[in-house]
Amino acid sequence: MSGHTRLYRRGAVYYHRAVVPADIVDTYGKREELISLRTKDRAEALRKVRIKAVEIDNRFDEHRRSLRARDTVPIVDELSPDQIQAIKAIYHAHLLEEDEAVRLDGFREDHEVQPELPTPSFNDWEATTDELEKHVRQLRGRFRVEPHYEFEVNEVSEWPEVNLKVSPGTKAFKQFAAALQDATLQAFADMQSRNEGNYVATPDPKIELTRVCPKLSVVLEDWIKEKSKEDWTEATAKEHRVWAEQFMLLCGDRPINEYGKDDARRFKQVLLRLPSNWKKKAVLREMSIERAAETAVSLDIPSMSTTSVNKILRFVGSFWRWAQSHYDDIPGNLFDGLSLSTRRVQAKEERHPFTLAELSSLFTSTIYTGCKSAREWKKPGDVVLMTDAKYWVPVISLFTGARLNEILQLYVADVVEKHGVTCISINDDGEDKKLKTKSSKRDIPVHAELESLDFLKFVQNRKDEGSKRLFPETQVGPNGSYSGPFSKHFKRFMLEAGIERKGVSFHSFRHNFEDFCRAAGMNMDFADFLQGHMQVGMRSRYGYGEVFYRELNNAMQSLKFDGVDLSAIRMNSAVKFE
Repeated sequence: MSGHTRLYRRGAVYYHRAVVPADIVDTYGKREELISLRTKDRAEALRKVRIKAVEIDNRFDEHRRSLRARDTVPIVDELSPDQIQAIKAIYHAHLLEEDEAVRLDGFREDHEVQPELPTPSFNDWEATTDELEKHVRQLRGRFRVEPHYEFEVNEVSEWPEVNLKVSPGTKAFKQFAAALQDATLQAFADMQSRNEGNYVATPDPKIELTRVCPKLSVVLEDWIKEKSKEDWTEATAKEHRVWAEQFMLLCGDRPINEYGKDDARRFKQVLLRLPSNWKKKAVLREMSIERAAETAVSLDIPSMSTTSVNKILRFVGSFWRWAQSHYDDIPGNLFDGLSLSTRRVQAKEERHPFTLAELSSLFTSTIYTGCKSAREWKKPGDVVLMTDAKYWVPVISLFTGARLNEILQLYVADVVEKHGVTCISINDDGEDKKLKTKSSKRDIPVHAELESLDFLKFVQNRKDEGSKRLFPETQVGPNGSYSGPFSKHFKRFMLEAGIERKGVSFHSFRHNFEDFCRAAGMNMDFADFLQGHMQVGMRSRYGYGEVFYRELNNAMQSLKFDGVDLSAIRMNSAVKFE
């Protein structure tokens, strides 16, 4: 038996009395638990008190757990009918249990005076009940919440079987108080029946209150806020938000536990008919996603690719996977198993590396052989843009496989020496820098051929100018990244170089780089690291030291870029940076 527990006798009846532990007394609502053992026999009381002590200790532990869980319980704006009925049943049972304990304890006779014991007489108990009933009826009729019921709402809402958060002044708070008042009036009616000699059992509702989950719109904001704080770029957050909101617009903004697999299937069926970039098509842009899909079919507008459909399903599915881990009432990920098979993806949906001829066309274009100006780079001339992003960004990607935004956001200080190896550091150490994933953070040794093309002289020139960024002339686009505006330039650049093949883009440089790694027989651990791919198993848990950088540099220097015409750039390397 706990040191806080003791047997207590009031009148002839024994009670279990337990002091509320200090760590929860401020939130428990009372300083002690006093429960009738419903016996006048001491031996039986000693047996029962041990059982009650365990029950009370469990109740204290449950209160501690509920306190920890309260931080994740959403604030409820409105109670459902089922919740209101459950609150009534729980509170009604509580009041009748208290009444039964008083009756079992025994009423004192009216002529007896026992000031040291708060035991009422039968007439006092009956009169008090009648008086309170009238008062509660007045409150209920006026839909008023007085201080007593404000206290009761706050206390009952924290009971483990209830566990709701309601704020004073809200509709939910008033509904909660009204439910307690209704339960009180029902209990008073049952007490009056007991007063008349009728048997009224104390119910044991065994009710677990069904909590109303927050609406999808609310949870979406929490999801995006959390993921953006972890590793999402602004562009990634925007893309996830757009498609999650389209799902919500299609299926309605409801509590998140009310969605089912049929909602996910409906969304998928719409995507299968929806064209790519439908918001940019004048005939569709003002329509809802479902109407746009139907109209596109009637106008014979081609639907988006299988790859795009799967990408969107992953976006929205990632939300439900997150929701499943944060809320108890989510049965599973609605989008599990809905991805389309990619075994027969058409060639137009795949991404390809550049051919060697296409790479040569890019690096022998007017930007590298001479153009009229930075603005008129398509026209031949005498200007070589050796200090311009248009010149260096494709070259850097060829020799590193780095993503477009990773290159554009580089600082001058990101070209550093690590363990004796000159590297380009891909990181997010800056307010304007973002990484696609955590594994994207890496150091890429500078290839000897890139150095021979005067890349390091270009970096030194930027440093001498006092520039913080390596490419200060580029600006952040509407999506929050540097890559958007440059991507548009690169599409025009490819067309000017005669490259119109579908499936190629700036990202093709990464495919080329991986091909060069394979051709050199590079260990794929090094190849994955250089490209910022997720490291498998124990490799991702440790840092990298001098030996690693030495071998990584050896692997990088083993790459051969044979077949790519870099003659124009080599000729430019004779130009001295001033």
